[in-house]
Amino acid sequence: MIPNVTATVLVIVVVISTVLVGGCIAYLAHRAARRSESSPMYLFSYGFGVLTVGVALSGLLVVLFRLDAKEGLLIHGVFVLVGFGLLLRSLYMRVPRTHA
Repeated sequence: MIPNVTATVLVIVVVISTVLVGGCIAYLAHRAARRSESSPMYLFSYGFGVLTVGVALSGLLVVLFRLDAKEGLLIHGVFVLVGFGLLLRSLYMRVPRTHA
């Protein structure tokens, strides 16, 4: 079993790393959406944004308020569900074809 201090430090490192990587993905997808004016790409960027915020928020709440692991997983799970829903919707959106 991992001591509490070590587990807390590991949670903080993993959350910060995940927020950095997820934030980069969301930022680059949003930049691409603006450049191409693509609605599906906007939803894609929002989906990754929600996933990233969920990781950050659940990790922050667990560490700061000493929430139980079940409560942290529940918060994280809600954000994952919404984020995946946005990603799925972005994949199934129809974009009208424009002929040049």
